[in-house]
Amino acid sequence: MSQHTGKLFRLMALYVFIGVGGVLFSNASCFAAGEEQKTPPSSQAPSESSSPPPSQPPQTGASKMSLEKKGQEELDELRKNPEEFRTLMTGVQIFLGRFGYGVGPYTGTLDQSTKEALKSYQEKSGLSQTGDLDFPTLKHLTEDDRVLNRVVPFLPPQTFHDQSWGRWVEVQGSWMLKEGNTDDVLQTSRITCIREFKRCIDSTASLVNANVPQLKVHTHVYDIQEWDDANIVSAPYDGEACAVSILRISRNPPLVTRFLSLQGKPGPCAKVQAEDRQYVLEDGPKIYQILRMQKSEAIQQILQVAK
Repeated sequence: MSQHTGKLFRLMALYVFIGVGGVLFSNASCFAAGEEQKTPPSSQAPSESSSPPPSQPPQTGASKMSLEKKGQEELDELRKNPEEFRTLMTGVQIFLGRFGYGVGPYTGTLDQSTKEALKSYQEKSGLSQTGDLDFPTLKHLTEDDRVLNRVVPFLPPQTFHDQSWGRWVEVQGSWMLKEGNTDDVLQTSRITCIREFKRCIDSTASLVNANVPQLKVHTHVYDIQEWDDANIVSAPYDGEACAVSILRISRNPPLVTRFLSLQGKPGPCAKVQAEDRQYVLEDGPKIYQILRMQKSEAIQQILQVAK
């Protein structure tokens, strides 16, 4: 692969990858700058986490401008190579055609029909209507394509088995932020608590909606700090990367919550923004319907449909 071809794929995937920074790349700015990503020694590397990606510090206006300026410079450099620019334009035409802007056949040239399609797309997307391919337009095209490719799986139903509360409890469901869900990471857990061993075993499957969706499976073991007739509460658990969590299972009404505290500290977690989150174990089909509706609404905003 030539140097410019590498830039091509990096440009078209850049913002998709950054959107899940911390899952694929812990330092998105290094990726954007083309620097080699350094992997910490195994003794320092944090364990894989089933939690959603830790919050990164928000980009400042200056850093955002710098990133877009570099992207535009690389795009301008790509234009100097007709073969590579044609490859890029073919991808752009495929995006525009998929979004309903009537481009085709895909020639890989910035012809008049493609310019008109770009101008219409820019108008609908709130971008500068130049009819040309600039970096903000390429970024927006890539983000919209990611929305169309987003995986919304059917999630298993919630169960709560407490018939033998004095000895063991088993619950199952999918995690949802108390303040509202995000579908960048979907998690389904089965949690079994055994009083004799004073432990709860949490087996979690996580679907990370990255550029290439990833399915991960994790097992976490919580030590039980409290178990009475109404509640099971775990001791703080620090086996997840850059986070400490506490699990709570309440019997009446049936409710499972997880309190997660993201923690920034020297090393691989240095760029993590400290934040507290509360998750509730919900019914999978309920979350599925919410996410399906969200995706449907987003698609309606993207697609150009004749009136």
